[in-house]
Amino acid sequence: MNITFENIKIRTAEISDAKTLTNWWNDGKVMAHAGFPRGLGTNIKEVEQQIKSYEGKLSKLCIIEIDTIPIGEMSYGIGDGFAEVGWKLCDENFQNKGLGPKIINKTFEFIFNDQKINKAVTIEKIVWDTNLNNKRAQKVYEDKVHAIRVKVEKDAWEDQNGALQSAVLYEMPRERFEKLQKDG
Repeated sequence: MNITFENIKIRTAEISDAKTLTNWWNDGKVMAHAGFPRGLGTNIKEVEQQIKSYEGKLSKLCIIEIDTIPIGEMSYGIGDGFAEVGWKLCDENFQNKGLGPKIINKTFEFIFNDQKINKAVTIEKIVWDTNLNNKRAQKVYEDKVHAIRVKVEKDAWEDQNGALQSAVLYEMPRERFEKLQKDG
């Protein structure tokens, strides 16, 4: 994957990104919403293996950059007629700057239109979730991206401290995305 627009780039993660990803994944503040308030406790070698595990697959682990500075990560997995996506703007200095909707929409555009992906499986919708406590993300998904809030899964999982967490499930059907793009 390699998307470039304005000063933003979303590209497939490389082995040289392992140190950056390790730092983010071990940072409890960055990972709290994903259920890891103490971070993942991983190391560079494990992260390198994670990066390598995507080689040759349609699914990807990606780095989000602004002016060549890594600011976040994105990953997507390909299922039967759908893609499951996750985004994280890890550098606080780049949060609340209006980047989220741009990055999300470019991700949708790529996944719905990529010939390699859609030759293997036609993507009819993109799905993702967020923590119910992540109000900022929900506002972006609902008010800026106009995603469909499918449901709330109450007390769906337990974080690493044993606290029950709830998730909000979202989707963007291809037809809806195309209409939103057309209507501007």
